[in-house]
Amino acid sequence: MDRIAAMNAFVRVVEAGTFTKAAETLDMPNASLTRLIQKLEEDLKVRLLHRTTRSVTVTPEGAIYYERVVRLLAEFADIESSTTHARMKPSGRLRVDAATAIGALVLVPALDDFYRTYPDIGIELQVGNERTDLIAEGFDCAIRAGRVDEQFLVARQIGSFGFTTCATPAFLAAHGTPTSPDQLSALPTIGMIPSHAGYPPSFPFLYADRKDGLQLKHRLVVNDTNAYLAAGLASLGLIQAPTYSVRDAIAAGKLVPLLEDWPQPTIPVHVIYPPNRYLSAKVRVFIDWLVELFERDEQLRRR
Repeated sequence: MDRIAAMNAFVRVVEAGTFTKAAETLDMPNASLTRLIQKLEEDLKVRLLHRTTRSVTVTPEGAIYYERVVRLLAEFADIESSTTHARMKPSGRLRVDAATAIGALVLVPALDDFYRTYPDIGIELQVGNERTDLIAEGFDCAIRAGRVDEQFLVARQIGSFGFTTCATPAFLAAHGTPTSPDQLSALPTIGMIPSHAGYPPSFPFLYADRKDGLQLKHRLVVNDTNAYLAAGLASLGLIQAPTYSVRDAIAAGKLVPLLEDWPQPTIPVHVIYPPNRYLSAKVRVFIDWLVELFERDEQLRRR
């Protein structure tokens, strides 16, 4: 039995929660994965998992084994990926998940630079505002804005961004220009609700080191950043969007920044990945490239 393959399979089952999901991410038949785990338990002479028809739970012995194996696999990956050949010419397909705006406005415009340096790496980029299950769906990494609360994942902060409240010149000519956040309640506004959030949309401002969200009665609420920006550009109302997503429109005079003397919160951006995933050269160089990409951008660098 390939002990490394068996340990990796065991860790994947623990993190996926079922043999079926783990088998899908490992691209092997469910029966083969089951036999691999059974052989591992026979060799160790200990039961690692409790199995039912619907779920898998870890035994106390399995929990101890999991913690040690995760560290061992990480060290093994470090050894293999540190070879000269792997670092000089990383290759393969990389599956990446990213929020819509970050994917469309930050990653895609910069990928030509990445491909010039690493022409043998292919990227499958999924963009959207849903919280993808990296382990169950077999992604190598994801770029997430805001708090990272998934278990069993490594999170590395690569950047951050602020917000800008803005509107079109036509909208301001028709409704007036607000000079304080309190005046926004009298103006048409547009709300943005991420698909994973269940709270009312707000325009956050910082008052005397205290974060307050203005609970506004938006005339329109959307759950997609592209639609949000389009609504603002259509003069439907005031928007408060990530600064990096509106900077081109502001530079072109299509949007006017407002309330710049009123500080707004900063949101961290992380790259996250499973701790047991073989962190091959292609993943390492992509993460290093992401760090440099965000650091070069004044509006996205880590704060």
